[in-house]
Amino acid sequence: MDEINSFDLHAAWVRRAQTDLKAFIEALAGKLEQSLPGHVEVERKRDALFSTQRHVSRISISTGGGRYTLIAQNAQVDTTRQHEVRGIVVRTEAMTISDWLNALQKDLEQLSGSVTDASRVLQEFLMS
Repeated sequence: MDEINSFDLHAAWVRRAQTDLKAFIEALAGKLEQSLPGHVEVERKRDALFSTQRHVSRISISTGGGRYTLIAQNAQVDTTRQHEVRGIVVRTEAMTISDWLNALQKDLEQLSGSVTDASRVLQEFLMS
């Protein structure tokens, strides 16, 4: 009897994690689209043929030297990072979602720094 209760408990945790993950991906897509216009592409698909409900199926973020991609299908999420040199992909690596988020954060910090520097230089040029 304990095995059945344990199974039900584990199954409930899996269902909750899947629901939480779907909500997390929706929130992440919205935040990225709003915060990084021009660097983020989000694809959404209908839940069913005649459904008005849509869900995020793919997020792609360009950080200058790389492209981060998250693909959500059913209850599975695949995350990859591509390294680009002059627009050519030289390496693609699959990552866990936590490693992907950490690497994305670091690259976005670098992108932010370079944009801030460029903005400062442009402002100094215009003011001189």
